[in-house]
Amino acid sequence: MASERPDILVAIDLGTTYTGVAWARPQRNQVLQSPIQIIHNWPGSSTKNEQKVPTCLIYNEGDGLSSWGYLCEDDEPLERKKHEFFKIFLDEQTLNDARRQGIDRAPASVRDAQKLISDYMREVYAHVKSTVELHTGIGHVGWQELAVEFIFSVPTTWKSQEIINAFKECIKNAGFGVEGQRHIATVELTESEAAAVGTIKNSAVAFQTGDIFLSVDAGGGTTDLALMQVVEARDPFPSLAQLNQVDGIGIGSTLIDQAFVSMVNKRLSRFPDLIPHLPPDCAERLVKSERYRTTKHKFGERVYQSNCYKLILDGVPFNLSHSDARIELGRIVISWEEMQSLFDPHVESIMKKIHEQLNWMQANGVNRPISYMILSGGLGSSKYVRDRIQHEMMTSLHPYAHQVKVLQAPDPQLVVVKGLLLDRLQRLDSRCAPVIVSRVARASYGVVCKTKYNPAIHMGEEIKTDSFDGEQYVMSQIDWLIRKGDPVSTDIPISTTYTKKVDPKDPNRTWESVIVVSDLNRDLLPRSMNQAVGAKQLCVVKSDLTGASHSDMVLKRKSRRYLLQGRKFYLCTFEVRAIVASAELRFELWFAGQKFSGNHQPIKITWGSEGSKLNGK
Repeated sequence: MASERPDILVAIDLGTTYTGVAWARPQRNQVLQSPIQIIHNWPGSSTKNEQKVPTCLIYNEGDGLSSWGYLCEDDEPLERKKHEFFKIFLDEQTLNDARRQGIDRAPASVRDAQKLISDYMREVYAHVKSTVELHTGIGHVGWQELAVEFIFSVPTTWKSQEIINAFKECIKNAGFGVEGQRHIATVELTESEAAAVGTIKNSAVAFQTGDIFLSVDAGGGTTDLALMQVVEARDPFPSLAQLNQVDGIGIGSTLIDQAFVSMVNKRLSRFPDLIPHLPPDCAERLVKSERYRTTKHKFGERVYQSNCYKLILDGVPFNLSHSDARIELGRIVISWEEMQSLFDPHVESIMKKIHEQLNWMQANGVNRPISYMILSGGLGSSKYVRDRIQHEMMTSLHPYAHQVKVLQAPDPQLVVVKGLLLDRLQRLDSRCAPVIVSRVARASYGVVCKTKYNPAIHMGEEIKTDSFDGEQYVMSQIDWLIRKGDPVSTDIPISTTYTKKVDPKDPNRTWESVIVVSDLNRDLLPRSMNQAVGAKQLCVVKSDLTGASHSDMVLKRKSRRYLLQGRKFYLCTFEVRAIVASAELRFELWFAGQKFSGNHQPIKITWGSEGSKLNGK
């Protein structure tokens, strides 16, 4: 995270179906802190002042971009190529599953999904830039000259560093963090974490220190869960600790839409005499209609309760009726039970994930139950979903949720993007005190090293004699710095001390460290790369201490029993610090008690193309 106080903060929540953006101008005096601004003047949104913009693109036949966002509504595809839901296909496993299910609109490859994300985010970037310039009057200063920080969230279901790195490349290609020398783009929080931050910082609930709450962010394509405990409830700088690994599932409102289209098509296809009177994309038009969206969003609300819902069929004569297909005067009749059948499978899947969190609490002896369950996101804002979950909690009588209050987050569809901003603003105003002070490691991370040979435990390993000290060392061992399930402090890095033998006559001061990752349970982790089933190379960290003074090293001499004359060498001791964020892994090089930065980049990382995959998890 940049040490410079930014002039502009921009938070972006790239959603599967809709994307939200918020921004703020941080002030040094917190009392004068400018409010969070939500971008709602999206091109093509008319006077609706929509808080989010559709994550949608349409290309011309020659692959040139035709329209994006709300502009797609007036751009009939015909011969053009329309793309939606492309964010989820950055995960290769999701893309492969889509191919097996015969989803024809899925991108041909992850690389194609990356291009779609970059093309879409490029349009978002241009609009954000023009909007901020318009509302702040900074155009005369120059956008490029300002310190602008872009903050992104990622789905909890993205568990591999490979996907995060691909996403970071997408936003870079779109222009985020590269237009000015003082522009940066970071990926800090998962969507479930950002939702938890938005909840604790912006909720009417009077949280108490020690309270446990479960954040359930159910959006368009994924549902993300975070089990949090309030460490400090003090205003304005509360703090949270994760109790369990953040979790996610591919469930969202998009699947309800897909099920609705399938249900309507199945009903209409049973009546061949009706087909000539209907447009070929009848169900697709219906699912995009304002009437359907209202019915879906209001379903379960008492004032909107009805035995059936009549939805106008676009492109159908107003006097068309068909009793068997339940079409009345150009309107299709959907029963309450049919609407319920669209929601229930997904509510049950969410409930299964909730019970997994509760059962984990019980198995691990957590000393108190959940006080609150906070729902957010498009699906999470549904009254039907909230009532179903509350009913389930009351009837299941789970010992860790018997008195839980199921609440809706304030601004449920904006809680993620607001949480991103509120977390960064707290860091700025509190001198780097984050909202989330402790996380639970979602994987194990280790460094490949050599250790002194012990014949009792190193049978069958590769052994080498060190040319400096003459000692025998066993190679390719793994020092596990972080084990899956460990609590990891947000601001205290995991530090590893290295001692490197340096020839005084050799100017080379660069060394490579191999970082490995594993999703195995902690008791199954391998000791060396020779037995590393389930552990793969994540990245290579190249440390460069060129310019480091010999006065900060220890002069040694090789024992005369190896050579007639002793050989001088230096022992160079340095630290590589790993900062493990939920959605990112960063490294720093420390030497002689301070962060090393000569006239070069002290740390360079080469990410492995295969090593960052965790068996598709």
